[in-house]
Amino acid sequence: MKITDQEIQQILSDSGAFSQSIEGFKPRPVQQQMAIAVNQAIQSQANLLIEAGTGVGKTFAYLLPALLSDKQLVISTGTKNLQDQLFKRDLPKILKILDLQPKVALLKGRNNYLCLYRLDQTLASGRLPDPKAVKHLSLINRWRDKTLSGELSDLSVLPEKSSIIPHVTSNAENCLGQDCPEIEDCFLARAREKARKAKVLVVNHHLLLADLVLKEDGFGELLPDTDVFIIDEAHHLAKTAYQFYGASLSSRQISDLCKEVEMQYRTELTDCRDLLLESERLNKQVKEFRLDLPEYDMKQEWQLNSKLQSAVDSLLQRTEKLLEVVKINATRNKVMESCFDRLVGFKATLVVFAQQNTDQQRINWYETHRGSFRLNTTPIDVGDVFQNSRQRYQNSSWIMTSATLTVNQQFDHYLQELAWKDIKQKCLPSSFDYRKQAYLYVPRDLPSPSHKQHTKAVVDACFPLMQAIGGKAFLLFTSHRALNIAAEYLREFELFNCLVQGESSKDELLQRFISEENSVLIATGSFWEGVDVSGDALQLVVIDKLPFASPDDPVLNAKINRCRKQKGNPFYQLQIPEAVLSLKQGVGRLIRSVEDKGVICLCDPRIVGKDYGSLFVNSLPDMYRTRDLDKTMAFLTGSEQSDD
Repeated sequence: MKITDQEIQQILSDSGAFSQSIEGFKPRPVQQQMAIAVNQAIQSQANLLIEAGTGVGKTFAYLLPALLSDKQLVISTGTKNLQDQLFKRDLPKILKILDLQPKVALLKGRNNYLCLYRLDQTLASGRLPDPKAVKHLSLINRWRDKTLSGELSDLSVLPEKSSIIPHVTSNAENCLGQDCPEIEDCFLARAREKARKAKVLVVNHHLLLADLVLKEDGFGELLPDTDVFIIDEAHHLAKTAYQFYGASLSSRQISDLCKEVEMQYRTELTDCRDLLLESERLNKQVKEFRLDLPEYDMKQEWQLNSKLQSAVDSLLQRTEKLLEVVKINATRNKVMESCFDRLVGFKATLVVFAQQNTDQQRINWYETHRGSFRLNTTPIDVGDVFQNSRQRYQNSSWIMTSATLTVNQQFDHYLQELAWKDIKQKCLPSSFDYRKQAYLYVPRDLPSPSHKQHTKAVVDACFPLMQAIGGKAFLLFTSHRALNIAAEYLREFELFNCLVQGESSKDELLQRFISEENSVLIATGSFWEGVDVSGDALQLVVIDKLPFASPDDPVLNAKINRCRKQKGNPFYQLQIPEAVLSLKQGVGRLIRSVEDKGVICLCDPRIVGKDYGSLFVNSLPDMYRTRDLDKTMAFLTGSEQSDD
C-alpha cells in the first residue's frame, strides 16, 4: 500500500490519530522525520540505518509506516524483554489506533517453550540438579494443562534462571521433531505454525540469525519470506552473529548427552550395558578435561601444548568410543538416532581443537567457569558471512535502528562490522533538551583508572552529590572487582541503601531502587543498557571508567592482532569505537523523559586528558559540561544561578 510522507506526518501531528488516542502525546519533529525516512525506505525497497536518540519514540516511528504498508513484516529485537513489550504493549496499541487487524505472532527460541516429552522424561528419571529443581518441576507439571502457549515466562513464580529449565525444554540437538510422541500437542510447533501464517511477526536477534544460518545451510526455515525486516536494538546484532557463524561445544552438552544415553539404557535398551559404561566413562573424562584447564572465569585463545594436546586427545577418544556404541543402537529409537547425530558433531568440533589452527579467518578459544568449560571456534569477522546469509532477502527492506550506532556522528564502525554497502544512513538527535536537563561532570584530581585507589576515589568524588540528593544514583562500573570494592567501601558510611548487582534479581533491585529511600544501585554489565528509570528516583549516573573491552577477550585480541598486521591502528579502529558505543548506552540511563533532570559523573580523567577524549564527548548528547563540583551540586539541588 502506497503511503505518502504527508499522511505519515499528519497521523503524528497534534491533530492526528496519535494525539487523539494517547493521553499526553506530543508531536515530535524527530519522530516524524524517522517515520518518513522509514516509509521512504519501505516504499522504495531500500535499506536504512538510522540512529534515533533517546526520546524520539522510535518504536511508533517504525511501526506506523511498516504497518500501513500492508507488507509482510518481521521485527527483531535485541532482548526477550523488549520482544514481549513490543508484542504485548506497543503493537496492540498502535493497531487499535490505526484500526488494523493483521495476523500477528510472537516467536521465541525453543528453550522458551515447555517440551512435554522432556518434562515426562524428567519426571520419570527422578534425577534433578538440586532441591529447588524439585519444587520448580512440580510447579511446571501443575501448570502444563493450564497454559495455552507453553511459554515458561508466563509462569511468573518460576525463576528466570531455574536449574530445571534445561530439563523441561528442548534444544536443536535433542528435539525429536516430527517423530516426537507429543508432536500433536507441541507448544513450539504451534508457535512456529502461527508464525508462518502471520503478517506481522516479532522475533529476537538470536532467532533471526538462526533462521538465516539454517536457510544458508539448506535446512528448514523458521520465519516466512518477508518484505520488510526491522532490526531494533541493532547494535546487538553483530555480537549475536558471532555465536551463529561459529561453533561451540560445552561440558554441559556432553554431560547432558551422557545422561540421555544412560537413561535409554535404564529404560529401553537394557540389553546393551556398553551404553551405560561408555557414557559414564565419557562423563568422567569431561570432568578430567576441565581439571586440565585453568581456574574458573577465564577466556583464552586455544594454544596447543603437550598438556592440552593430551587432554583433548583423551576426550576425543572417549567421545569416539561412545559414538561407536551409539551408532550400533542408533536405529532402535529416535532418541538414540539424535544422540548419534550429536556425537558426530561433538567429534567434529573436538577434531578442530586437536589440531593446530591454520585458518587465518577464525580463532579457536575456550572459556572456563567453576565446574564447566566451553570450546569455541569463531570467525574473526562476521560481516561478509552475514551479508551472504541475507542474500535470500536481498529484495526486502532492512531497517536497522538503535540509539547507539554512531561514533563521533559517523556510522563507519557499524557499516564495516556488518559489511553494509547498499544502505542509506540517517542520524537523529534525542528529542530531549539535554543542554537544560543534564550536566556532564568530570571530577578533578582523580587518580589514573589503573591506580589501585581509583575505585575508592570514584566513591569519594560522587559522595557529596549522592548525599545532597539522598542517593538516587546508579554507580556503573566496568568490572565486577571494582563493583565489589565500591559496594564494600560505600557501606562503611552507613548512609545509603546500597543495592548491589548479584545480591537480588535485576527486576527486584530496580523495584527496590525506585521504592526505597536513599537508594544507590551499584552495578555493571547488564545495567548499562535496557534499564528505564524515569522521574526523580534517578538523578545521578556515575561511570567509573571509559568502558574499554576487557583485554582477555580472545576474539577482540585476534582482531587487534590482524589489524596490526595490516598496518592499521586497532586502538582507534576497534577499541575506541566499541568503548564509545558502550559509554553511550550507560549515559542513556539518565534522561528517560522530558521532565527528567540529572548529572552524568564520569570519573575517568582520560576524557579530558587524552586526545581521543573528544571522540567520546562528541558522541554523547549535548549536555552542559563542567568540572566544578559546586556548580554541579547547585544544578542537582535546584539552586543554580541563571546565566541570563
